[in-house]
Amino acid sequence: MVPNLTRIQSTSFLKLSLPLILEVTFIIVVTNLVIWMLSVYADKLAGAIAIAGQINNFIFLSFSIVSMGTGILMAQSVGAKSANKKQEIFSISLFFGILFAIIGTLLYITFYKDIFAFYNLEPAVQAFAEQYGIILAPFFILNALFLIFNQTLYANGKTMEAFISLVLCDTTILGLSYMLIFGVPFLSIPSLGVVGAAIAIIGGRVVYFTMLSIFIHHRLGLKFKLPSSNPFGLKTTRLLFKVGAPATFENISYTFFFILLTRRIAEIGTDAIVAKAYFDSLAMFTYFISAALANASAIHVGQLVGAGKYQEAESVIKFSLRLAFIATLIPSITLSLVMRFIAPNYTDNQNIIALMISIASIDVILEIGRVINLVVNRAIKASGDARYPLISIIIIQWFLILPLLWLFVDYLNLGLVGVWMAIAIDELLRGINLFVRWKSKRWQAKSLKLNKSLLN
Repeated sequence: MVPNLTRIQSTSFLKLSLPLILEVTFIIVVTNLVIWMLSVYADKLAGAIAIAGQINNFIFLSFSIVSMGTGILMAQSVGAKSANKKQEIFSISLFFGILFAIIGTLLYITFYKDIFAFYNLEPAVQAFAEQYGIILAPFFILNALFLIFNQTLYANGKTMEAFISLVLCDTTILGLSYMLIFGVPFLSIPSLGVVGAAIAIIGGRVVYFTMLSIFIHHRLGLKFKLPSSNPFGLKTTRLLFKVGAPATFENISYTFFFILLTRRIAEIGTDAIVAKAYFDSLAMFTYFISAALANASAIHVGQLVGAGKYQEAESVIKFSLRLAFIATLIPSITLSLVMRFIAPNYTDNQNIIALMISIASIDVILEIGRVINLVVNRAIKASGDARYPLISIIIIQWFLILPLLWLFVDYLNLGLVGVWMAIAIDELLRGINLFVRWKSKRWQAKSLKLNKSLLN
């Protein structure tokens, strides 16, 4: 029987969670405002940037092999109170983050036209997507480094510092987006459309990178230096990739699956692509608190298993799941009821509006599975049991959901509704599977082994 958290423990958890909730809230509000601006400018521009963002996120996953490992090892080092190990982890992460960013940028610049051609987009949509992506590519190194910085602050419990950095970042993006997408005639700023949207993102990322750097140096005392010895031969490097690689390959598998899924939606039609982009931005409001709680519980779990407190880690997940279900289902059901009133604010295309209304009800079921996936998945990875979620996603998505997608879309001709049904089944199956894994407690042996390897 897993005990409930004490009042002090639950207060500590909520204190850690609050900045994360505010952070995700801010991201969602700004994202929706930017999407709305793009929709006002042109529906096709909104769809194009959604696809370009998906490709960019796929590139960023190669960076997250480092940042995921950084977060897991750093949290366990914090729990074990090992200051020297934290600096070593940070230095090695910087080296590989920079290396992967350079490789990712070169690959993107070389192959970006072929990548976007894969989607079979309308020429105008593809042109927007290519233009947006190539402007951002030289700045991928900022993403690689601030992913590491962000995970480092999280692992050390500095969630408020990360939130402050994000507020300044997203405020910059919002202000620049408005000025550069539409133009400000009295300031002689022209309307730049897709170019303006890209410049706004770059400006925000520069601000974010700068603020995170300041907090890491002054609040954590970590130095921005590369490893003094060969990083490829260090034991910490092997551990970094041992825990980071499975978590990253899981995300790569997930993202590539959704790239294929998006391509299939593009074949359904541009209206379906645009409806997905608009609905995704709204759906963030249904699960943003769960995402924040999942991050907070993963931080706690990492620190607790680093200190050998397994029962407390289980209590954290139990508490987090309860809150996450309440925080997700209420807004999800509400969104499904009011979608017919919200959708017309994004577009006057009646087909797009009808598609958004159709998938809103299915999304309620989807969110039940997503809650479990968000909370339990991240907890399992934070404990060091990173391979199991990877195996789970490969089997379920590629061997079960992909055939279902074909059945719903191609055979039953359900279009975007069929896509959403397949996604909902995917989230539910993976969520149940991971919950069973957590209850089995097999992750405890993995975390014990990792902790010994890290500190010896």
